Amino acid sequence: MEVQYPLVFFTLFLCLSSGMLLFQGICAVRGLGTKKFHTVMLAAELVVLAIGGFSSFLHLHHWERIFNGFGHLTSGITQELIGIVVTVVVLAVLFGVLRKGGDGERALPAWCGWLAVVVGVIMGFVCAHSYYMPARPAWSNFTLYVYYYGSELVLGAAGAWLVAAVLKEDAKVGELLAKLTCAMGVVSAVAVVVAGFYWTTISFGDVGYSFHTTDPTAVLPAPAAALAAPMSGSEAGMFWGGAVVVGSLVAAVCGALGWKKHQVALPASAAALVCSLIGGVCFRVVLYAVGVSFYVYF
Repeated sequence: MEVQYPLVFFTLFLCLSSGMLLFQGICAVRGLGTKKFHTVMLAAELVVLAIGGFSSFLHLHHWERIFNGFGHLTSGITQELIGIVVTVVVLAVLFGVLRKGGDGERALPAWCGWLAVVVGVIMGFVCAHSYYMPARPAWSNFTLYVYYYGSELVLGAAGAWLVAAVLKEDAKVGELLAKLTCAMGVVSAVAVVVAGFYWTTISFGDVGYSFHTTDPTAVLPAPAAALAAPMSGSEAGMFWGGAVVVGSLVAAVCGALGWKKHQVALPASAAALVCSLIGGVCFRVVLYAVGVSFYVYF
C-alpha cells in the first residue's frame, strides 16, 4: 500500500496533542503544574492539533468533498472530526477555568484533570479505530489500537516533559514527566514488537490474480512477504532501528537520564520528543508497507 504521508503526519500530531492533554490531566489530578505551565500546554496542544488537521487536508485532491463523508457516523473521517471538535471544546473549557482561577498552588481542579485524561484516552481510540479496515489484515486487529496508544503515550509524555523543562517547572513536575517518558518509551517498544510479531502470524486466502490493466508490468504482490518484512525483511531497518530503538528505547533512556539528573532535563526531553517523532513516522510508514489486502485480486 502506498504511503500516504499527509495521513502519517495527521495521526502523528493527533497522538502528540492527545497524549500531551492526557499527561497534563495527570499532572492536574496530582495537583502539579503552575498556571503558566497549564496555559502553555493548552496552547501547544491546540497548535499541534491544528497542524495535524492541516496535514489531513493535504491528503485530499478535492478537500471540499470532505463534507460528503460527514453524514456517515461510521466513517473514520467523521469520527476524527467529532473527536477533534470535542478536544477543542475541552481545551476551551480548561482555558476558561485557568483564566478564572487565581495563582494559587492548584492551577486546575481535579475534575479538569480527569476530563483531560478521559478525552486523551478516547482520542487514542478514535485515532486507531478510524483506520480499522477489515479488508487489510494488518489494520484489522488489536495491534492497531495497541500501537496507536503506545505512540500517543510516549509522544505525550515527552511533549509534556519538554514544556515543563522549558518553563523550568517545579522539580516534582519534571521528575514525574521524566519517569513517565521512560516508562512510556518501554511501553511503545513493547507495542511495536507485539504488532510486528503478530503480523507474521496472519494467514491469507489466495483467490488468484487478475491482469493489471493499468500497470501490466507491475510486480505481483506477495502478502506473506509484506507482513514479514518489518521483522526480518526489507522494512526491518525502519522497524527495529527507527520505531523500536530510536522512537522508543532512546526516548526511554532520555527519560531515565532526566529522571536521575535534573540539570539535563531540557536537552533530554527535547531529544526524547524528537526521537519519538522519528520513531512514530517510521512505524507509520511500515504500517502502510504491511497494509496489503486480504484477498489479492490485482
